[in-house]
Amino acid sequence: MTIHKSETVQAGIMPDYAQAGVVLCRSCDFEAADDNISSGDTLQMIPIPKNAKVLKIDLFYSTLPAGTTAVQMGWRAKPTGFGDTLDMTGVNQIFWPREIRNAPNFGGRAGINHTFTADDTIDLAFDNMDTKLPTLTKIVMNVWYKMTGTLEDEA
Repeated sequence: MTIHKSETVQAGIMPDYAQAGVVLCRSCDFEAADDNISSGDTLQMIPIPKNAKVLKIDLFYSTLPAGTTAVQMGWRAKPTGFGDTLDMTGVNQIFWPREIRNAPNFGGRAGINHTFTADDTIDLAFDNMDTKLPTLTKIVMNVWYKMTGTLEDEA
């Protein structure tokens, strides 16, 4: 099992979009190189700072190989916190938390109202893939989060 870091994770925590001064968005546009991601590997997509509460995740991807049906989306302590056994061979997009309402087996309920207690990353773990991700496979993730404790009236 190998951990791969996107360029966004390597760049570190630095919000690239702000809305109303309290909601931040971080984006990652990942392209697989040289068939380097195989079954059992984890791809760290987005760095998340301490005290962040994730509000929304949009995930877009090119068609992945058949058998890529057990992808987990979460963080270090909870690899399935935003989704368990995601099937990434079909529709080419996943919207969290909307998917929780539409698909009872989606998992990902642990991510609702979770506040990160330390800097972390939003990860994709590729379990039970039949093949490696082909070169030039694209995965795009946008994560909107709010920093807790930044407003005086917040409880």
